[in-house]
Amino acid sequence: MDSASRVFSTSSPPLSGGCRALSLGAEGDAPGLTLWLSAPEGEPPAEGWPLLIVLEGEAYFTAAAEAARRLARRPQKTRVGPMMVMGVALAPGAERLGAFAFVPGADKGGRTVAPRGPALLQRLIEDVLPLAVRYGAAPARAALMGHSMSGQFVLEARARSAPFKRFAAVSPSIWWNPAVIAAQPPQGGSDLFLTVGAEEEAPGLPGPHLARRMVSNLRDLAKASGASLTILADEDHGSAPFASLPAILRFVART
Repeated sequence: MDSASRVFSTSSPPLSGGCRALSLGAEGDAPGLTLWLSAPEGEPPAEGWPLLIVLEGEAYFTAAAEAARRLARRPQKTRVGPMMVMGVALAPGAERLGAFAFVPGADKGGRTVAPRGPALLQRLIEDVLPLAVRYGAAPARAALMGHSMSGQFVLEARARSAPFKRFAAVSPSIWWNPAVIAAQPPQGGSDLFLTVGAEEEAPGLPGPHLARRMVSNLRDLAKASGASLTILADEDHGSAPFASLPAILRFVART
């Protein structure tokens, strides 16, 4: 990234203001975390910058931060103004399914996965969000984004009234805990962004994939919650997060 943004990462030296990227060690059931932060140049506005926290930051932070930076150049056209993007990655070796799960399940090998999602959510609320606020984010304009199992985590966080203004769930793994649909708050879905690739439930996929009802479950969720659902033509499970980024950034930027 160029001088339009300050980017903090665990491998970078101190930057302006003495800021560094952080590694947070494991704590109880919560895994260790690696954090990256991209903030607009200059002082934050009095109310703070909108904030997008991107789970699985090792995969999606760079794309999200770059898209946010470029779209903010022409806010009148893109509807995306300056915002902060924070990537959150599980420390190497952390058990991914368990870290994002709120109920037990089984991995591909049939082994039982213990749910540690509540501990991760607590850490996001008590450690990660305050850190972003310290660097200029507006706590009242914080959004949480996740994909697949971390997208399911986003839905679980919303069901528990986590203190985020908006929630973006991309191709969430609702099949892990379908009860998350009924657990959503009853006050409408204007704070919820739902999207999925049309090819994620396409005829011809193997039976186990179709059984996960990646599109059908989201249709059920949208109907139950009142949230709008975007089905991305020609996109699959791997491409959906990248294809949805501009819409997610507009969702976060909305006042």
